[in-house]
Order: sequence, then C-alpha cells, then structure tokens
Amino acid sequence: MKKIVLIISVMTMIVGIQYCKNKSNKSETVEFKEKITIAYFHGERRCKTCVAVGDVAKLTYEENYKDNDDVAFKDINIDEEANQGIAEKYEIAGSALLIIVDGKAEDITGMAFQNAITDQKVLKKKIIEIVDPNLQ
Repeated sequence: MKKIVLIISVMTMIVGIQYCKNKSNKSETVEFKEKITIAYFHGERRCKTCVAVGDVAKLTYEENYKDNDDVAFKDINIDEEANQGIAEKYEIAGSALLIIVDGKAEDITGMAFQNAITDQKVLKKKIIEIVDPNLQ
C-alpha cells in the first residue's frame, strides 16, 4: 500500500513539474517590434461592440499611420494557443485595446467600449492623442 501511495506521489510531482515547464516556455508569437503598437485583443466569439472596437482601431491606424514604420496595428485572438503568452504578459482575459509604446501599455479598453459604436470620433481622437506625441 505504501508503495502505491509513493508511486502516485512521484507521478503527481512529475506531472506538476512538466506542467510548470510547459507554462513558462510559452512563446510569444506576436511580437511588438515597432515603437508603437495599437493592440486589439479579442476572443473567438465577439459581440457587436467588440467588433466595432477592433474596426475603429484598425481604421484609425490605416488612416493615420499605415505608412509609418514606427507604428503597427495587431489583431490578436487570445483564444489561439499561439497568443496565450502575449495575453498573459499583458494580463488580457477578454477583449481589450492597448496602445503599447516602447513596451509600456496604456489600456483604453473602457473608453473604447463606451465610444466604438456611439461616437467613433472620440475613440479615434484618443488613439491619436496617445500615438502622435510618441512619434517624436
């Protein structure tokens, strides 16, 4: 009986160690190489407002920054295994809009959700207000 308990204990420890190794070795497939990244995080299933947040952020990028090598727009599906590492790094569990400047993130998710459908100009203006001063 003692041998069985010992074997089960050892097996549990091995599985636990392996789980920790796998968790810490998750690679970030999305890289933020540019100075400024407009990062739209979302899950597989998105509501109307979630889609609008991503659309407005992407449109703002395309209208203002697509020819600027210092700025990028990233659409990141956090439900994809490859994106789990980056989602954990920025503590993202659902839809979010971050402006990342030199690795430091500014979370504008709340105001993005308030304005993405009702007043897109406010959201566009906010993105521009964060990005433009950091281009200098």
